[in-house]
Amino acid sequence: MNHRSLAVVTLFILLSAVVAPASMGAPSLQPPALTTLDPGGFRDIEQDLTINVVFVGYEPGAGATDIDEAAFQGELPGTYRAVNRYPSFYKGNEFLGLTFNYDYNLVYADNAFEDAFFGYLLGIAEPMPLTVYQEAYNDQDSATEEVDDNHWIDAPSVEQWLADNAGTMLGVDTSQYTVLFVNWWGRPDFVYHVYTKTDEPDPDTGYNFGELRDSRKIIAWGGTTPDDEETGLGSLHRIWFYDLSAGPEGWTDNWNVDDDFGYRMPPVWEYGNLSGYRPFDNLSGDLGKVTRYVAIDLLFTTSPLYKPAISPPALPQDIQLDVNVYQMDPNSDGTDYFDPALITAELGEVQPLNTFSLELNSLDFGSRFAQVYQCFYDDVSCFGNRLFGIAFADLFLYHDDQQLRFLEGDAEYELPVFAFNATDELFTCCLGFADDNWADGTQSFVFAFDSPSVRDVSGYGFTTTTIHEVGHHLGLSHPHDGYDYEADVDFGPGGDFYFAWSGDESNSMMSYIDLNWDFSQFDRDNMNRYLTAIYINQANAILEAIYASPRAGDAASLLTSADNHAAAALAAYGAMDYAGAAMHASLAYGDVLAAAAEIQVQVEPQAWPADYKAKGASPKFVDSLDYQRSKP
Repeated sequence: MNHRSLAVVTLFILLSAVVAPASMGAPSLQPPALTTLDPGGFRDIEQDLTINVVFVGYEPGAGATDIDEAAFQGELPGTYRAVNRYPSFYKGNEFLGLTFNYDYNLVYADNAFEDAFFGYLLGIAEPMPLTVYQEAYNDQDSATEEVDDNHWIDAPSVEQWLADNAGTMLGVDTSQYTVLFVNWWGRPDFVYHVYTKTDEPDPDTGYNFGELRDSRKIIAWGGTTPDDEETGLGSLHRIWFYDLSAGPEGWTDNWNVDDDFGYRMPPVWEYGNLSGYRPFDNLSGDLGKVTRYVAIDLLFTTSPLYKPAISPPALPQDIQLDVNVYQMDPNSDGTDYFDPALITAELGEVQPLNTFSLELNSLDFGSRFAQVYQCFYDDVSCFGNRLFGIAFADLFLYHDDQQLRFLEGDAEYELPVFAFNATDELFTCCLGFADDNWADGTQSFVFAFDSPSVRDVSGYGFTTTTIHEVGHHLGLSHPHDGYDYEADVDFGPGGDFYFAWSGDESNSMMSYIDLNWDFSQFDRDNMNRYLTAIYINQANAILEAIYASPRAGDAASLLTSADNHAAAALAAYGAMDYAGAAMHASLAYGDVLAAAAEIQVQVEPQAWPADYKAKGASPKFVDSLDYQRSKP
């Protein structure tokens, strides 16, 4: 799933100090000196993070399937700075205010752990037919093995076992970010296997992707929260495991060892095979790439897609999804394929400091909009050269012109969602996208698409698409595309980074893999870190106007409270209590808002309409039904 979020009533920063005259002869109070907040300043929050890397079934050495630590560590980053990805496409890197310095703890599992772990896998493995991808692997000219049987192993159960045992048996603190590289191959108890998750069918259609599709048989998993409704771990862990002795699989196309269409990691037994589409001669470097570009860049400490500061400086607490369903198919009602309670509940879990609501409306497929939609469908713009003749922009242009038809002003922030309940003939590009404003990378509208065949054959209603796309609008990226700071590259799953598809094999609503409808622990951590930086720096921006006022001292108690909350936020952040950090940062921001109100410094949302002056076409993040999501 890719780009697009919304530009509801996009908001402009208006800070103006309205100064009341001081009483004649009354001495002015002095504002407090702040220790953490910085009026007019920008804080970059820096953190040292330990990344645990646990090798299970691998040993250090120079063999084809051994770990060369120098080659492995040579791929790893030392530091990371988060950027607002989509605004950065327009104007160069826009840093969010989060910096990480990494230290690596490499651990080799001992025999007792490996015997217990692989014995557990064997005990829960269920014999099953080969997947179409294992059969396709067997047909490869360069394949060195014949996969002659298969087993399903429940991925959440494996994550739970690792959470329960890695600490007691290996001394690894899995509340820190932890990658476990698994290799079962070569042991006498090895069986060919794939991992599965089969307990969360689509909430609208009941379609069970994990059970029915071979493409959802995976080799990696992790990121489950303590309170996940289906498979919660019970306590906080930050685990992702990656097993190259599983599969071969379809999601990363590592079954194909003959054809060169992107950098992929083959099954572990292929290392040492020099006759594939590339020489498979650097397992350690490949695992280092997975650690860097997938685990770190896409899961653990990823950058936001959009700027998570919605409508600064007056950040909203009340967010209403204003869902408008175009009833294009006369034989179905698109509103039947929304679960408002599930949508708002899931969004509330990733951003609990906000209150989410949903308003669901039906719209006629009127003649003017039908014309615009047909232009979008035909890829011939109805708006001429208004945006360089780009027909993909037509949905944005139409709804931007018509905003006041759809927004009622009954929430602090209305997030317009336009859903197209299409006929099969009119179903177009994708399941959905979270658009920007085509000017500076600010999120604008969410668009979602469905049709009878998409529901009946592909298995998708509107609910999961809405959760996913609103996740983009709030700032979350996919776990298969992101930004690498040291290489200064924004990348997706293709070419040299084709293996980035493996990031989808995590318990995240932001993936394409359709095995769960929850946000992962990694999503929650990233969002809470984003919000910590945002609340503190928005507070700093407002404080500049407050401290410019001669009445600043009148709000001294609120300003002191804000500074204390900011200090508590940074302390919690340093302890990896990111939810606590965001909560204290929001309290600091709230105190600053209250101080501004007390002395009549106005803090207003961004003005509408915004001035859209796009200078060129921009890349788009479109969540397509094509490729991975349509795989069998």
